[in-house]
Amino acid sequence: MSGFNVNPDALEAYSEKLAGDKAAVTDVSGLVREADVGDESWGIVGLFVKQSYSEMLGDLTSLMSDMENGLQSASDKFRAAAGRYRSTDEAHQRVLRDIARELHSTAIRDIRA
Repeated sequence: MSGFNVNPDALEAYSEKLAGDKAAVTDVSGLVREADVGDESWGIVGLFVKQSYSEMLGDLTSLMSDMENGLQSASDKFRAAAGRYRSTDEAHQRVLRDIARELHSTAIRDIRA
């Protein structure tokens, strides 16, 4: 035995945490969209900085989108890994049960023979 142990429930719980983090980023993204105001709101002095502000806001929007996509991808991968570990464990359990059943029936036949 290698000492390697994976808890699929922990992987699923972490997947859910990542999905929750994605929801928080989505909420912040909505606030970022609300932060974009029209040119009239800036006044004459603000027009000099509005372009820079709009560019930074666009960069932030792009970053938030990348974060949402990354968190969703990580969540999906952890959930898939949990499913694969769980199905592999269940398959091994079935094989071991079949082997135990076969050994048990063989031992009883040999004793009775």
